[in-house]
Amino acid sequence: MADESMKGSVSSLSEDSQPPMEVNYPLNEEVEVPGTDGGLYKTVLVEGAGSHPVKGAKVTVHYVGTLLDGTKFDSSRDRGDYFEFDLGRGQVIKGWDKGVATMRIGEKALLKCSPEYAYGAAGSPPTIPANATLLFEVELFHWTRELDISAAKDKSLMMGVLKDGVDYENPAFESSVTMDLHIYLGAFDSEGKEKQTPVKSMSDWKVIVGVTSLPPHLETFLYKMRKQESAACRVRSDLIPDAVPEFAIPSSVERGHCDVTYVVEISELSRVKTYDFSGEAKISEGEKRKNSGNDAFKDGKLDLAERFYRRAMEFIGEDYGFDEALKPECHRVRISVMGNLAQVLLMGSRYTESADFSQKVLNLDRQNTKALFRLAKAQDGMQNWEEAVRSVDTILAIEPDNADAAALKTRIRQEQKVFDQKQKALFKKMFA
Repeated sequence: MADESMKGSVSSLSEDSQPPMEVNYPLNEEVEVPGTDGGLYKTVLVEGAGSHPVKGAKVTVHYVGTLLDGTKFDSSRDRGDYFEFDLGRGQVIKGWDKGVATMRIGEKALLKCSPEYAYGAAGSPPTIPANATLLFEVELFHWTRELDISAAKDKSLMMGVLKDGVDYENPAFESSVTMDLHIYLGAFDSEGKEKQTPVKSMSDWKVIVGVTSLPPHLETFLYKMRKQESAACRVRSDLIPDAVPEFAIPSSVERGHCDVTYVVEISELSRVKTYDFSGEAKISEGEKRKNSGNDAFKDGKLDLAERFYRRAMEFIGEDYGFDEALKPECHRVRISVMGNLAQVLLMGSRYTESADFSQKVLNLDRQNTKALFRLAKAQDGMQNWEEAVRSVDTILAIEPDNADAAALKTRIRQEQKVFDQKQKALFKKMFA
């Protein structure tokens, strides 16, 4: 009956899938699974090795399901297809979420599931009667909790959770994180086999996310983690082509083009929250981040400058919560931040975003010639030449002797003329 027999019903979803208590399961001896009040028993038929699968792991098994009288109602072996599910997510009956969590790679076990850990009073007609106790012979072949966190979903950044974290917060830009970090050459193996070469370890390492220099791509993984969580984070070899001496990572060629793995455990996590500040203190926090952005800009670190400016906007980006007396100061800082951010975006040829922030400055200060100049350059970059000329003309109406604006207007007209000539030649060729 395909895989339907293993899907959980409302009454059998796993609600308490926690890491299994370490229990000795002697070979060929029926043992109650802890925390099930006699509702689930396991008999180990073939012993396995390695670690137990963790909650959320994708497990791969074969199984044969029978009633107590020996009637077989389902079998992945008969179908010739392995069965996969995410452990502890309520995708299967409760007996499976609890029972498979106690198994190891290579283990074969018999799970005896009472109705409360199977299909309850409803059963699963027509093959499983009401209030039926079920027997499942299960063999665990593999488990992984690797998540593809790469933007392209090409498995270039894979994260395997080893231990679940607590709380709900993930690190963010500027978060303070204390962690243990172990760097390996090679891929992590959940079965416990040594396939990695350790190259560097750092204990109780305190970092500021986005500011402290980190191994390549580690920051991306940190954004997915929580306090007290540990994970194996695998970076595909081609993403770290060059040597990173600071973290003892050889070049891709030197390490035989193998992947790089970070095993990370976060012990402490603290985030700076905007709602913890108000009034003058909130403006001050925005100003601090603007200054940090300016320092990064001067050092040529445009990506970092952008992050600081955007972070500053989280503090002073809107008027809500500020008294009328503080709004002028808030606007002053906001105008400065948005102008600087528009410049960074302009330098990165992100013309639409740059124009948007320049316009937001003009919404607060209609005669801000710097914002008008950046807006004109962004419009020029988007080939909106007439709009660009109007922006320049506005500058010249305010500052008739502005040489930079006059030069920009001349350049814009020249660019438009060259473009029009090319278009004319193209059309002439098309209709010749």
